[in-house]
Amino acid sequence: MRICANTPVQMAGIAALRGPQDHVKNLVEKLKIRRDYAWKRLNEIKEVSCAKPEGAFYVFPKIHSIGSKWKTDMEFAVELLKETGVLLVHGSGFDPIYGAGHVRAVFLPPIEMMEQAFKEIEHFMKKK
Repeated sequence: MRICANTPVQMAGIAALRGPQDHVKNLVEKLKIRRDYAWKRLNEIKEVSCAKPEGAFYVFPKIHSIGSKWKTDMEFAVELLKETGVLLVHGSGFDPIYGAGHVRAVFLPPIEMMEQAFKEIEHFMKKK
């Protein structure tokens, strides 16, 4: 069993880190814009609150109606996927106590794609 990247991938990683880094600043700026958009947009949805991420490219919003409209965050995520095609990861899969009632989403897609997903989530929440 291997628990690390194979040697060629490790060598490629070294080359990437030692090579030109001009693109990194532009990428970080794009990700900040997408992060801020996802954070703001999620907080606009009723019964959802989200802290602003500071480290990774994920948001981890709390769905306040879990426990009343849905029994668990997994039930919420599965029902959302079936009805809208929007895939979120149930938070309790990361931690059964602190993750319960949350979902995880990535903010890497273009804003237009995220907006489509947020509209679906918002519509889904209003129906329930």
